[in-house]
Order: sequence, then structure tokens, then C-alpha cells
Amino acid sequence: MALSDFTGPDYIDAWTRDLDRRWPEREAMADCVVGTLVQWRDEGGGEPSGEKRHTVIRVLELGVGAAGLARSVLDALADAQTGDSRTVAGSPDSVEYTGIDIEPALVLHGQELLEKAGHREIRLVRADLRDDIWTERIGPFDAVLSLQTLHDLGGIDALEAAYRQLHGLLAPGGILVNADFVVPFEKDNPERPRRLPVETHKGLLSSLGFIDFRCEMQQGKMACMSARRP
Repeated sequence: MALSDFTGPDYIDAWTRDLDRRWPEREAMADCVVGTLVQWRDEGGGEPSGEKRHTVIRVLELGVGAAGLARSVLDALADAQTGDSRTVAGSPDSVEYTGIDIEPALVLHGQELLEKAGHREIRLVRADLRDDIWTERIGPFDAVLSLQTLHDLGGIDALEAAYRQLHGLLAPGGILVNADFVVPFEKDNPERPRRLPVETHKGLLSSLGFIDFRCEMQQGKMACMSARRP
């Protein structure tokens, strides 16, 4: 169900609960996204020497939704190293977080939620990922993440275009982590599939110059996949 199908003062929370009820694997996928990013950071953030290279980690999330994943990532990236998620901007492993969503209500909700949680280096903006201009005046980023978003772009051509844009936004050594549906639904149009198998994602990413593709986890109809920009 779309966000617009829900009403009442807690309609965003009700929408999120509905997603979690229908797709219980979402929790495991979110945990996988967080764990993959923390491991990447702990291994040096893509630096060949394995040495820590960041004082500020620049993160982009596509389809920030109700910002639950954003909060988990912000807490985990900071806490894993410093033990304190509320570090001063510019101190070791502070995080600059940019989130994009097409729904203005979710952008406002997420901004308020993250600020109340003590996160200050955040910027949530409304944008349509199907428009070419959404990449203007942002980046580069050290990490890009997405949960249950890219299948909505419209199919394999749109997915390839998004992956190409993300390759351009990622800094060398940066990581892309995408958790999404990889098993088609019965209602899907087989001539215009939107929920594509893991091997299709791997092929697209490899053709665009990404390396080290991994299927970190597959559960239910979803998989958590990662790849790096060399």
C-alpha cells in the first residue's frame, strides 16, 4: 500500500508497520545493509592498504522512507569506532548523511526524527530518482545504500541508468549496498520485469565498472547486494 493510503496522526508509522508485516525479511535486509557498511568501514573504507582513510564518511540513501534505516546506519557507523554517535563534525568517523525521497512528508519526518536523535550532519531532500537532474549538486559519496527502492524505478533500463549515476557519484573505493526484491511477483508484467534476479544486478554493475560484487544475503523475496567502485 502507498503512503497516501494511510491516514491519522501516526500514518507514517502505520505505513512502515504495514511494510514490515507484508515483508518480514525487511528487518534482516536492513541489518545486512548496516553490517555491510560497518565491515567496509572497519576494513579501511575501500583503501587498498587497509588503513582508515576517512575523517568524515559521506553517505547517500536512496528512498529514505521513515528514516529508520538512516538512524541505524548513523548510529552504527559512528558507534562502531568512537563509541559515541554524536561526534563533532570533522572528528574521526563523523558521518554526513544525505537522504532522498519522492514523498515530501517522509523527508520532513526523517529530518525531524534524525535531528531529535542527535544527528546534525544530515540533509534530506525531495527528489524523483527517475529524473536525470537529481544527481546535480550532490556528491561525491563514500557509500550509497538503498532498501526496497530501486525496483520502483520502472525496470532494467531504469535500474541500469541509476547504477550508472551512482557510479559517477561514488568516490574511488566507495561502496554501493542495495537491498531489494530479486524474485518477481505474480502480478508483474513478464515483458517489463522490475524485480530482477541477483545475477542481473551483478551483470549490470560489472558492465558499468563496479567490482567485488557480493550477494551478502538472500531471504524471502529480497537480497542484500554490494559492489565497490575501484
